[in-house]
Amino acid sequence: MVTLEQLSCFKAVYELNSYSKAARATDKTRATVRERIKALEDVLGFELFETQGKSLVPSENARHLYPRANNLTRQSKEFYSVALSTFSTEITSIVLHHDDLIPLCLLSDIDDAIEREFPNISINWLQRDRQSSFKDIESGDALFSIMPTIGKIFPNTKVGIVNLGTYQYAPYTSMDSDISHQEIDLNQLTTEDFLLTENSVLNEMRYANISNRKHLVSNNDMLLHKIQKKGWTLLSTANAQDFIETGKLRRIKIKETIVNLRQEMVLFYPLHSEMDSTRNRIIEIAKECATNFANSPYA
Repeated sequence: MVTLEQLSCFKAVYELNSYSKAARATDKTRATVRERIKALEDVLGFELFETQGKSLVPSENARHLYPRANNLTRQSKEFYSVALSTFSTEITSIVLHHDDLIPLCLLSDIDDAIEREFPNISINWLQRDRQSSFKDIESGDALFSIMPTIGKIFPNTKVGIVNLGTYQYAPYTSMDSDISHQEIDLNQLTTEDFLLTENSVLNEMRYANISNRKHLVSNNDMLLHKIQKKGWTLLSTANAQDFIETGKLRRIKIKETIVNLRQEMVLFYPLHSEMDSTRNRIIEIAKECATNFANSPYA
């Protein structure tokens, strides 16, 4: 039977071409490493290394087996690491909710920061409307939710609220759109096809009824596909930037808006998470990333 200790010794000897160096790398004696290799060779029925001068040279069979041994030892270390993570943090995965207008660069920064500090926790981002999000937060199925504000919201005594600052948003249309390239009145857009996501309606955003020709789509991907062909929409300036740079969208100039429109965003979380150091730290990470976002040109 092949053991993980034998594979670990085999991997070290293969990479370092020496029993002595492999012994130091694995924190074993040279004799122990040599015994593990000999035992592995006995099980396999062929030699793995031959001596050439002062170095050990792997055989053709050893070269064939090394990638598999490398994968198995790596998976063993990951298993041990995850097991320790489970014991110390009591969680191996988290669910985070967001609205479709929240800047993706902010969500990406939060994701990266959480992964750096908790590499063994699986991070699941789900786009949800406000009502569904509150339900999952209250039940503990979601750790937090980042949403635009719609006035003063106090969901209930079980949910905490953190203000994350603001993000800019603006009206956009396709490069080939008939909508004027000059400054126009906002009223002129009310007769144009207005594309918006289902979340915008479910979350009761104040701009949801801005047009008489409203077209509802399920998500941002569908919206960005349709906007190439007709109408206009509202996007956070951060999310629109790539489409501007690639020439797929242009910003509509509105006379009434001397500066960019801004929308406040908040983070909702279950109050009981404050009792858990890991969950509380993840929420703190989100707040820190939002503070950094506040210094960006998209805030």
